[in-house]
Amino acid sequence: MAFTDIIFFMLRMVRESTQNALERALPQLGKTGMHMSQQAFSAARQKIKWEALKEMFHASVEGSLNEDMRPWRGYRIMAIDGTYITLPSNAALLEHFGGLGPERTSATALASLLYDLENDVILDAAISPVSGNERSLAEGHLRRLLELPGIGSERRELVIFDRGYPSHRFVKSLQDKEIAFVIRAWKGFVPEREMNDSRDCMVRLGKGGPHVRVVRLTLPTGEEEILLTSLPQSEVERGAFMELYGKRWGIETKYGELKRKLEAENFSGCLVDNVKQDFYATMTVANILSSFVREADRNVKKAREGSGNKYEYNVNVNHAIGVFKDQLIRVLVEDSARVRGRLMSELVGCMERRVVPIRPDRKVARKASPRKARFHRNHKSNC
Repeated sequence: MAFTDIIFFMLRMVRESTQNALERALPQLGKTGMHMSQQAFSAARQKIKWEALKEMFHASVEGSLNEDMRPWRGYRIMAIDGTYITLPSNAALLEHFGGLGPERTSATALASLLYDLENDVILDAAISPVSGNERSLAEGHLRRLLELPGIGSERRELVIFDRGYPSHRFVKSLQDKEIAFVIRAWKGFVPEREMNDSRDCMVRLGKGGPHVRVVRLTLPTGEEEILLTSLPQSEVERGAFMELYGKRWGIETKYGELKRKLEAENFSGCLVDNVKQDFYATMTVANILSSFVREADRNVKKAREGSGNKYEYNVNVNHAIGVFKDQLIRVLVEDSARVRGRLMSELVGCMERRVVPIRPDRKVARKASPRKARFHRNHKSNC
């Protein structure tokens, strides 16, 4: 297999036995009649540095920046958050990434994303040992954000963080980088005496620390939410923060998509480099898929304008993933730009035929359950 064939095969996201995947993929790569063993493929992929897949992921990010993006009040709204990634049971992975569990024997990595909430683009991604620090990974994301082409020229950047991130030093770092932020703080992070019972005020964090706006909201559950922000009162009123912080849930939904639908924890190898290759291959495919889905959603919206439907409709993402994974290699290996364009249009058209309604303000109460099954019937495999 040539270098490009190996890369395309990894982008196909092998979620089955490697031997079966090879036998299915080789004809798509134009290798009809060719046989390749699992051992031969494993040896071939070891010659490719995982950084090559990371560079490909960066290319998928920069490509998405050329598209028309939806801002919120002139801001590109993003979120940064981390999650644990379960790894195969392997001594080398346990030694490199560390583990969780009562005896720290379950190999686990810490992943972190910088995610565009309104436009469904993973702008940066990192995978590290489980002992890594989420704030340190966030600093890396912010440095990468400032390096992206076009950032800060036409619209401003706004990053949302949950309660795991606030610190005086981190707030100061964001201010120095001139990146707007909203950070949820835990109760007691800002002393009550500093707020003087105000629901929206400016305070200084510690002695000689940065000044920051503090907004207090009461959730429907009665819980108080404390937000630190750089957004001025003259630009964003207090009442808008309930909606704004609520958008952060999009990164949790993205992690669900990556883990359940794209099966990001279903690795095709047990070496450290294999894990990193698969991680960045999945991030790349997620961004390419998102670009197709955005185009399909625009077409669906345009086709249904004036139809009188009760709800707006979006593409069924689970169906889109299944179609996309089946056709991805076919599109990538096509040399003719004209034919490749036609195949891409056909792929978008197939996605448009499976839609689901968007029900605004729909709330479903969570029910505690002892059920520990990894896959739920509402999240069927798409391959």
